[in-house]
Amino acid sequence: MKTLIQGKQYNYNIITNCKEDVCCFSIRPTDPATGRYSNINNLNTILAEFDIDPWGEKFVDSVWVLDYSETAEFEKIAVNLLTDKTFMEYLERKLDEDRQCGEWENIEKVHH
Repeated sequence: MKTLIQGKQYNYNIITNCKEDVCCFSIRPTDPATGRYSNINNLNTILAEFDIDPWGEKFVDSVWVLDYSETAEFEKIAVNLLTDKTFMEYLERKLDEDRQCGEWENIEKVHH
């Protein structure tokens, strides 16, 4: 399942894929002009908001494997964060910094 939230500079997909009680969860901003994207779960800005230890083994990857209840809770948190204007402005500044470091190499087809 994908939930789309539009920011000022990026479109954000909250992606959950579940099979039985195991789910993959990711937050994926995409630059609508270039189609470049990155999963940002392991960005310190996101980890801090989810109150997650950045060194925790379960959360080092950009896609998290979780049980269904964790996924539902993280999805709620992600929607709340991405619909908060103040947080969105802060996050987009951090994403700009991330992109300047060349971290967004994935390209999605842009539909006009």
